[in-house]
Amino acid sequence: MTKRTITMAQGVALYMGAVLGSGILILPGYTADAAGPAAIISWLLLSLLSVPIAYTFARLALKYENYGGIATIVQQAFGEKSGAVVGWFFFAWVATGQAVVGLTGASYIVTVFGLAGEWLYGFAFLFLVAALAANLLGMRISGLVSLGLSGIVLVLLVLTIAFSLPAIDAVHFRPFAPHGLTGIGQACVLIFWAFFGWESITHLVPEFRNPQRDVMRCTWASVFIIGAVYTLLSAVTIGTHTYGDIGTEAPLAALMNRALGLNAGLATVVVACIVCLGTLNVYLASSSRLGYALAVEGKLPQWFAKSSRSGTPYRSVFFLFVTNTLTLAFSYTASFSVDRLILVPTTLGILVYIVASFACVKLLWSDKAGRLAALTSSALCLAIAPFSMQYLAVPAVVAASCLLYLRYRRKLQP
Repeated sequence: MTKRTITMAQGVALYMGAVLGSGILILPGYTADAAGPAAIISWLLLSLLSVPIAYTFARLALKYENYGGIATIVQQAFGEKSGAVVGWFFFAWVATGQAVVGLTGASYIVTVFGLAGEWLYGFAFLFLVAALAANLLGMRISGLVSLGLSGIVLVLLVLTIAFSLPAIDAVHFRPFAPHGLTGIGQACVLIFWAFFGWESITHLVPEFRNPQRDVMRCTWASVFIIGAVYTLLSAVTIGTHTYGDIGTEAPLAALMNRALGLNAGLATVVVACIVCLGTLNVYLASSSRLGYALAVEGKLPQWFAKSSRSGTPYRSVFFLFVTNTLTLAFSYTASFSVDRLILVPTTLGILVYIVASFACVKLLWSDKAGRLAALTSSALCLAIAPFSMQYLAVPAVVAASCLLYLRYRRKLQP
């Protein structure tokens, strides 16, 4: 199945597409509402957290170079069952999370054009279809798509930040922490959605042309660029008070309109489409390969262990497309809003990071720098998890389902 087609530039673009994703459309405003100006502390904390997480994941992915990615890393540390559970966490995360990404982009479009609620789900579905098509064409096409999309959105964000800096007013930073530590913690949980993606590269390492040279370079370049962009975007959002009543529905578009003089509607549609397509494309690519690896190892049904001539695990791709379509249907029929739906995949992702970080601690214990990085990421992930509250029931259900499947599979074996 392995076809080594990913270059360093495409690797950075895939990182950017995975991490610099749909969160930029809504989270600077959401987090400012939750924590006030102190939200910038949450963004700084998560930016710093991304350094040890990205480093440890990339280092161990290079060591094992397997489509299983973080599931393989956890298995090496804690055994087959733990690796399977984390694999299921990640697969379930993407099986619901892409619907959130689609709804985020679609909400910008319907807001601009004043369309009815039914259109929201129609456009979200079209986002899923576009990602499906890009992935079925193969990793080479998928990587080129990410390169183009990431480049465009990065230029737009840098220009928006640069032209917004002179408009920052210190008065907007007072009072600094109106909701105290609770607000900062809740903002951290929301921001975790924006920083998911560092694990995605672990599933794609086997397809790098020169992984030993390029993977770590891609990691460091991406950590610096993404951390700087997120933190500066938060600073200008707060400093210009582009949140709350101003720009609540489309905060980034309102900021771009103020900074660049772009038509708010046009800016909204363009940015939403670029960002959401990039995120959907990368996650569908990485998680479908995880599904393939889990099936080959017997942790998912063998039905998933099929790939096309271009190397695309098409059954996993179609499965994730269907589950996210069903998630959209549930959200529509049950009137389950995006701000609640986002906490389902976010909580699963936090649990993935906690277990994977502890696995990194064990596997990198003899490496002083690796051990320190893994311990730091483990502590910070554990500190954030309790703020998910009742949504922690979701990973509990997924873990139980995984263990029941493994037990059922063992009974079938002669």
